[in-house]
This record gives sequence, structure tokens and C-alpha cells, in this order.
Amino acid sequence: MLSAFTVVCALLVVAGAAKLRSPRPARDALALARVRVPVAVVRALGLGEVALGTFAVLWPSAIAATAVAIAYGGFCAFVVTLIRAEERPTGCGCFGDADAGAGTAHALLNAAACGVAVLAATAPPPGIGWVFARPVAIAAPLALGVATAVLAGYLTFTAFPRAWRAYGAGSSR
Repeated sequence: MLSAFTVVCALLVVAGAAKLRSPRPARDALALARVRVPVAVVRALGLGEVALGTFAVLWPSAIAATAVAIAYGGFCAFVVTLIRAEERPTGCGCFGDADAGAGTAHALLNAAACGVAVLAATAPPPGIGWVFARPVAIAAPLALGVATAVLAGYLTFTAFPRAWRAYGAGSSR
């Protein structure tokens, strides 16, 4: 559970950092959901994501994991709202200016991340310090695997929708 929860928290940090760097896509997506906020509010939300993800991975607890689950549940509901909007955006702003399409796959990924956090809330994993207390032969592959999973998760949220649209737009053979 530690690895999956760490990946979910790290993706929260990455998404928050992306909103800090590039808040306009999230602001525009929120406007489509009839929530009009200034860029400063989006940056504050991004900072909250960074803080929550960092706190939860360093000091996991039932409360921290529940907060992560609530965040991902909110993201899932937001993406579903965008999917149902009359004017569908190409991006949701979740990862700043990265083209993260607001589609069914995105909603399902958020739901899966919410599920991981719910499981972590019922049985909180040890903190990330546990990994570094292991012998290097265990800690290094585990850390590399988590980093790879974070990258794969990021690409699944951002590159997969564009690749899927391109595949679907291809000519029949």
C-alpha cells in the first residue's frame, strides 16, 4: 500500500506544482463548470495540493489519507462535470498547461486514486522514511519503481488522452 499511496500523493504534488506554474487552464476549466475564480485562487489550490500530497506521504495517517481521498473524489466529480458540459474543454487544467483531456479515462483515474487513498485511510501505510530505513538493495529499486509509476501516472493523465484521440482519428485500414 505504501507504494500506491506514495504514487497518488506524488501525483497530487505534481499537479499542484503545475497549477502554481500555469494556473490559467485550470481557471478556464473551472469557468466552464460555472466556478469563476481569479488566478490567485487556482494558485492557492495548487499550493494546497502540494502541501497535502507532501504531508500525506511524509506523515501518513487516516486523516491525511482521508483528505487525499476527498481531494481525488472532488477531482473526479469536477472531471465528470466537465465531461457533461455543453462546451467541452480540450484540457481540464489538472496539470497546468499539459494537455490533460477531461474524459472518461481521466475520471476513472481520479476514481482509482481516490480508492487507493480510501484504502490507505483504513490502514495507513508507513511514512516514506520507512523506505530509506531499508538496505540500499531494497530502498533503491523501490524508490525507482515509485518514481517510474509517478511518471507513468503523469503520462497516463496527460499524454494518453491526446494519443487516444489521435488513434481514434486515424483512418481505417
